[in-house]
Amino acid sequence: MVKSYKPNDFNRKCLIGVTKTITTSTGGKVEKIDPTSTIKVWFAAKMRSLSLQFQLIGTTTSDTFDIVIRHNKLVTKKMCVQIDDVLYNIVNISSDESSALMKFDILTLQAKKKGA
Repeated sequence: MVKSYKPNDFNRKCLIGVTKTITTSTGGKVEKIDPTSTIKVWFAAKMRSLSLQFQLIGTTTSDTFDIVIRHNKLVTKKMCVQIDDVLYNIVNISSDESSALMKFDILTLQAKKKGA
């Protein structure tokens, strides 16, 4: 059974878009979301069960978390998500392929590594 989400679950906003590298005035390089490719969406935090958290320990996805957005065909794995000025890579997109009127996508996010 697919979990249904209530409208009040979507209580935070994030930016989704393609990143580009910007050179600062001091010569450093900073990665930011390109404003021309930005999608602003509401999201809900998705809780993982304790057993799933234990299963993920020691894997490459142990430091990830999930958010839920309304289904959007424009969102791809090549994009990044910005929440509270922190950039996250999209590791996985679990799209809702049902025939329901309200479809949701679960995005698995991982913090972007800084530096080379």
